[in-house]
Amino acid sequence: MEETISLINHKKEQIIEPIRPSATFQDIYGKGYVYNPKLYAHDYQHFAGDLLSLESLTARELSIVGDFPVVCHAATVTDPALSLLRKAGLKIPSILYTYHTEDEYIQLLNKLDKQNQRLIFQYPHPSDVFSSNLSWIDPEIQVYLCDKRNIPEFVPPKNVPKRSIMSIEQIIKEKTALPIILKTGDGRATSGGYGVLIIEEEKQLYEIDETFGDLSEIIVEEAIQYDENISLHYVVNKQGEINFLGKSAQIVNKDGCFRGSWITVDVDDKIAEIVETGYEVMKKVTEKGYVGVAGFDVLIRGENYYFIDLNIRLNASTCGLFLYDDIQKKYRKETVRLCNLEWMNDFDQLIPVVEKYMSKDQFVPLSFLDANYLPGENRVSKVIGLVIGHSTQEVEGVLDTMASDGLYTME
Repeated sequence: MEETISLINHKKEQIIEPIRPSATFQDIYGKGYVYNPKLYAHDYQHFAGDLLSLESLTARELSIVGDFPVVCHAATVTDPALSLLRKAGLKIPSILYTYHTEDEYIQLLNKLDKQNQRLIFQYPHPSDVFSSNLSWIDPEIQVYLCDKRNIPEFVPPKNVPKRSIMSIEQIIKEKTALPIILKTGDGRATSGGYGVLIIEEEKQLYEIDETFGDLSEIIVEEAIQYDENISLHYVVNKQGEINFLGKSAQIVNKDGCFRGSWITVDVDDKIAEIVETGYEVMKKVTEKGYVGVAGFDVLIRGENYYFIDLNIRLNASTCGLFLYDDIQKKYRKETVRLCNLEWMNDFDQLIPVVEKYMSKDQFVPLSFLDANYLPGENRVSKVIGLVIGHSTQEVEGVLDTMASDGLYTME
């Protein structure tokens, strides 16, 4: 466990035009908090099995927190990684609380607790392990808001897919018509399409075990054949003021897992009604005592739309949406794609590759993870960032060129 304090470099450097967020955490929460984006290890099964990807997320929001200290894995804030972020014009907080292992992470939180620090947890942590005094919000409220079972409380009935709660035995016995969507109903947070199963064949039901969650309470949801899969993003500050941040069009793989998004702050007439419904949903969330960011996943089918998930936390697209206006101002490019990228060679060889695309005004990095800092043979380093261009075709062309250089999008 260690505390890294980033010092200002007083050497003469090339003047870099900054990219600043439209709002920082101080604007949202006020002062005096620490941001903790890490997922507690007990909940890993509801997320990607890729530990490196999970740890890379701990540095994803460094550029939008302002002066808030951040808890993050040491592999994400190496000198080369921070140097690249600064070269992009991003501001990095001066205090970073870092850890290497799960034990160090627990020790760090206990230390912060003794210092009477208050943390903004991205994900709820178990109250039997950590003091509830650590959290800026009542942990029970956060758990309630993250529970998929409670979605109908916040969303108008016509905008919720048909759903019921059943045991796996009931689902099999009643020969529920397929396809269906199964979601974990045990109250734990999920993300990126994990904790969700698309069931198209009966044999899949027999393959489900306790790793999925509590099999006595599974959310069984109508499988909607959709035209568009989008997320709408909102923020509410400590004064209770709600603002719409923008939209992301989600990119998912064949298993329904999140693999990036196209983001924009613009709203067209086609989704204006959906955005207004999202405001009403966010108002109900705010009434529970929540302050911060939320992203609502919505499926559009013809004239109808359905809120299929409420992610009451910072989302994958949040950082890009906060930086969107300044990216447009700096690069005059409106097409932005959030990407999760992988690098299988030595991390030092990654640096010039990323710099190449930064110098061409095609890439804004958000987070890095040097896989050499973690044990195991699967040493795949991670990069999260924004590929920018004048069109979708241009952005996709940049990604193809990146792949030829060995920097691949996650499958």
